[in-house]
Amino acid sequence: MVNEIELLRKMRDEVPAQPDLSGVERRLAEIRAGSRVRRPRRAYRMRMGLALAGAGALAVAAVGVIQARDGEAPHARTLAVKTRNAATVLESAALVAGRSKAVEIRPDQWFYLKETQHLGGDLPTFEHWSKMDGTKDAVRVKGRLRVGKAEKGPTHAGRTQEEIESLPADPGALLRHFRDLKQERAPLSICQPHCPPEIADSVKVFGAIGWYMKFGPMIPPDTAAAMYRALAMIPNVAVEENVTDGDGRSGIGVVLDTGESGKAYYILDPGDYHYLGMKIVNSDQTVSMSVLGSGIVDEPGQVP
Repeated sequence: MVNEIELLRKMRDEVPAQPDLSGVERRLAEIRAGSRVRRPRRAYRMRMGLALAGAGALAVAAVGVIQARDGEAPHARTLAVKTRNAATVLESAALVAGRSKAVEIRPDQWFYLKETQHLGGDLPTFEHWSKMDGTKDAVRVKGRLRVGKAEKGPTHAGRTQEEIESLPADPGALLRHFRDLKQERAPLSICQPHCPPEIADSVKVFGAIGWYMKFGPMIPPDTAAAMYRALAMIPNVAVEENVTDGDGRSGIGVVLDTGESGKAYYILDPGDYHYLGMKIVNSDQTVSMSVLGSGIVDEPGQVP
């Protein structure tokens, strides 16, 4: 058990409202006018099902004009075009998230996460279960399930759930909350050890949103919607289509361009916009993390 828990600890060390979908254009106009999303009852998690795929597919058509095709004029790739489409795509993602089913999470349940990390020396696919009351962890390595006491430390599924449920559901307030965080959270380091001052806030907020998106099944629908809208408000964020994650899956890339430090991508499923993972691309290398499965289950060893 020691080796598996140590592997988990190392991985964590590295990993430092409800409008009609047919009214997307009306909703965008409202957002530009400063309207807000009404917040439903909290203490819920998001579960985005295949029933939403049809709505997601409608927005994918809007993504089709984001990247210039071969033979198009160079000016078709300007940041202004990408930014405008980022707002459209991420608003569509917010609408889908806001309409997702909310289900209560019990303390006796477990958060399941299956992921791969491609960090210059690929780790095996990793499956982890964390009990929501913070008392137990379980890992499956080489087909064997091992259950033990939860590791000591400030982060476990229950604590993460508390953090998520305290997040504002207004995108502007969410941006301010993440800018004021004393302990930075990010799924991978984007431009460390030091980011240029002019992009430091953008990197901090972008990183924090990605950290929590990894725990998607815990996120209430209104908070998930606010995260997508907040991403669209970050300077230098654009959207690219047909971006592949570290496991070769193609999706919608929400990209923060940090200049010389490279680009950081969050990759969303093109059907229902759920989080597939992230990658960082710079002149030296590409590193990535992929979420292959996640959800709330009743016991360790069970998968959603």
